[in-house]
Amino acid sequence: MRSPKRRGGRQKIKKGSMSRIPVRLNVLMGIVILMLVALGWRLVNLQITDSAKYKTEVTSSESSIEKTTVQRGLIYDSTGKVLVTNKGSQAITYTKPRTITDKGMYNIANQVGSYLKLDDDEQISTANFAMYYIQSTKRAKAVAKASGTQAAPGTDQYVDDLTNYVEEHKKQFTLTDQQLNKAKIFQKMSNAYALSTVYLKENDVTQEEIANIGERQSKMPGVRVGIYYTRDYPGGQDIKSLIGATSTSKSGLPSDSVNELLTKGYARDDIVGTSYLEKQYEDTLKGSKGRVKVTTNKDGKTTEEKLYAGQAGGNLNLTINNKFQEDVEQILRDNIPGGNTTGAYAVVLNPKTGGVYASSGINRDASTGALTSDALSTVNQANVVGSVVKPATITTGFMNNVITPQNSVLTDQPIRVAGTSPKTSWWNQNGSGNMPLTADKALMMSSNTYVMQVMLKLGGLNYYEGMSLAPLSTNVFQTMRDGFSRFGLGVKTGIDLPGEITGLRGKTTRADIGKALDESFGQYDTYTTMQLAQYAATIANGGYRIRPHIVESITSRNNKNREVTTTIPTEVMGTVNWNAAQRQMIWDGMNEVVHSSSSYATGTGLKDVKPAVSAKTGTAETFTNGQSTVTSSLISFVPNSDVALAVVVPGVDQSSENVNQKIGKAIYAAYWKDVQHSTANDK
Repeated sequence: MRSPKRRGGRQKIKKGSMSRIPVRLNVLMGIVILMLVALGWRLVNLQITDSAKYKTEVTSSESSIEKTTVQRGLIYDSTGKVLVTNKGSQAITYTKPRTITDKGMYNIANQVGSYLKLDDDEQISTANFAMYYIQSTKRAKAVAKASGTQAAPGTDQYVDDLTNYVEEHKKQFTLTDQQLNKAKIFQKMSNAYALSTVYLKENDVTQEEIANIGERQSKMPGVRVGIYYTRDYPGGQDIKSLIGATSTSKSGLPSDSVNELLTKGYARDDIVGTSYLEKQYEDTLKGSKGRVKVTTNKDGKTTEEKLYAGQAGGNLNLTINNKFQEDVEQILRDNIPGGNTTGAYAVVLNPKTGGVYASSGINRDASTGALTSDALSTVNQANVVGSVVKPATITTGFMNNVITPQNSVLTDQPIRVAGTSPKTSWWNQNGSGNMPLTADKALMMSSNTYVMQVMLKLGGLNYYEGMSLAPLSTNVFQTMRDGFSRFGLGVKTGIDLPGEITGLRGKTTRADIGKALDESFGQYDTYTTMQLAQYAATIANGGYRIRPHIVESITSRNNKNREVTTTIPTEVMGTVNWNAAQRQMIWDGMNEVVHSSSSYATGTGLKDVKPAVSAKTGTAETFTNGQSTVTSSLISFVPNSDVALAVVVPGVDQSSENVNQKIGKAIYAAYWKDVQHSTANDK
């Protein structure tokens, strides 16, 4: 039998098919080789043959974007009077190019130094002296010989060896006065960052210097004639105690915020706000820097193209009335007692809007009697303030339902509890004057023992002679503080000024439970004058805690160069939430403080003030310089009007404890003359 035929088997390979594959590969490989040869040849031309040509082209027209300074925003008072403006003076500036060598700066500094003389008090560091000194080839060779360096000229090691030697043997190397002047200019240039602008000279630049530099600045890359702005105070510099200060080109950016400011695009010698309003509103006041495109050709000549003219900073329009501010400060100066008194502080504001009319402070050196203006002490200095807190204590009793306007009678009597010395009201030292008091009468007579009994009720206890405070929970401290904070006591007011403090809170451990008695009438925690003013305003406006503010509005310009005014809105930070009867009892009590015919009324020194005022006085016992003193305090307002005030005078001898009313009376007179009269005239 025949075997079946295989269908498969080797296929026949067409002739020439294998021979065509190597040909294709060869062609491809040939093309690749030719391309590599061409690329290699091009690289040789770029890196060797044409290297100098292209380096010249790169450096022949280097351009950079530089920033120019603009005027800082102005500051006006509530009447439109300018308080802070800018004074411009011509200056010589230097903007460091993106790439420049020490030798290049040396040459520019020498050119500039031939026409610009810096102040003699300008100092130069040893390191910069050494770096300038060795830029001269002749001097460098002499230093190299003296130092014995083996490093090759032009290397980093060579420079390090020479500068180190000059620094260590500076007395051996001298410069002429003219060379030293140029070295100081070199120092300012070298200390600049790439593309940042520094002032080579900003004060007392002569017209001759300006002319000489101006006509040659195209040959001095980065050097130009500019403007240096400083703050100017047309009405005097006393307002700086409230508005604050700015840095200078010499002082540079504040050390505590230099890194943050540099990341925001500031130069090291830019002017920035360093305190108070200038610092708080820095972003508004600084404006936007201009931008200039500077192109430098191969000959070192520069041309400029203005890309953006810049935008001056926004203007601040304050709630402060400058005349009133000055008068309040003078009132404090004229009435501050001597002895151990450490200061006098006052704040006057609008209880409806929170706008501050005046915030004045005088610090007194008790040893010398020297007085210093310190307006910000109203927010960064706290004192025990005494009985002015009693309206808040009584309101806290109302809010916690331990007393009511209809049932508020408590007997003023010496408070004698176990382990604590007797505590009394000023007019009932031995108990012979015991009498029942309603809440409003307790305010009028400034009864200490009334509010102490309210505090005990807040802790769930009723007073009886000889009682123990052991059952009294320490939570009573927090209950009182929560009530006080409704008015702004013991918490930040939120005013638009940096550095505000809350004051100190005393300890609240079981061992300190007796201090709860002191807390109830203002003898324990401390409060700022601004807190007292916010407290007075909260009572005056019916129970709304308004954020105080010094800036009323901000005026700036938009892209179409039109003025745009942003008004600071009235902000309610919280409410007391009392009812009409509770509020009226507090108002009645504060009215009686001033206008009652009782000999016990504590604020009758204000009864002649017109329009009539309501008030609460305070006298906190303190020790100053080892002597028994008091803090004389006052909160007050004109019912249904736009004014409330607070006064604090710490360290007063008891014979001068009524200075609070004397100051308050004078402030009201100034307010109606300066603020309301000027407002009426404006209308």
